[in-house]
Amino acid sequence: MLFAPVLQDVAARMAGVVPTSGDPVQQAYRLRDAVELVRPDWVVTHHDPDAEAAAARSAGSEVELVDVTLAGRPPVSGLVEVVRILTKLFPDTIVAASLTGPAALAASLATDDGDADLLDCGDVLAELVSAYVGAGARRIIVWETDVPDENATEVARSHVSIVRRLEMLGVPGVLCGGPVVDSTGYAAHALGVDGRGALLAPGSAFARGAVECVGELWQRWTATDVEPPRLVLTDGPVPGDCDLGLLSSVSGRRTQGIRP
Repeated sequence: MLFAPVLQDVAARMAGVVPTSGDPVQQAYRLRDAVELVRPDWVVTHHDPDAEAAAARSAGSEVELVDVTLAGRPPVSGLVEVVRILTKLFPDTIVAASLTGPAALAASLATDDGDADLLDCGDVLAELVSAYVGAGARRIIVWETDVPDENATEVARSHVSIVRRLEMLGVPGVLCGGPVVDSTGYAAHALGVDGRGALLAPGSAFARGAVECVGELWQRWTATDVEPPRLVLTDGPVPGDCDLGLLSSVSGRRTQGIRP
């Protein structure tokens, strides 16, 4: 089993700063310190569901979304640089870059005049996949929002350009969330329950005093009557005031799994 927690808030607390402070170099080196303590299997670069929307809005309302290069605009440009630095700091460890899903991006860009086009969101995110992989990312984690059943087919279509880009680049992707979205083409679909090859664990499970909660999760992950997930991610940033001993214990007691 592989363990991939989001450690940005832990890293910030260890450094005594807020998670979004500092330039890409400072962010990457803060994360390095947390990674060396927790020893996860994957280094998850960040979790910022507003980053891509902020970059798109910075281009101005007169620019069509499909004409925006997210990787060239802050804060996403800084995140691409974080990926580049982390791959140099951890050359022997998988660096997994985070990407907001098309439905989540469309929701963030919605205005009184209407919603952003889902297919356009998928297309610009596919370009961002290329930027992250070009910076050295060896996995892409796509964080999707919950969508109504009636929108599931349309949302799945918006993921096609991302999946095709991943296939072209030869980099596996993991879809997180979006339980009704067809995850065909992704190496795994991480959910709290009934995922495919991956599990989303609540970051709150690592809060101080949550020993029983972590124990229950571990029993469920390794139950003998079900196939354990190959990959366990947290469903967002682990709280900065977590119990680092608990967090490290998962890395220490995990069993060997298949790398998706």
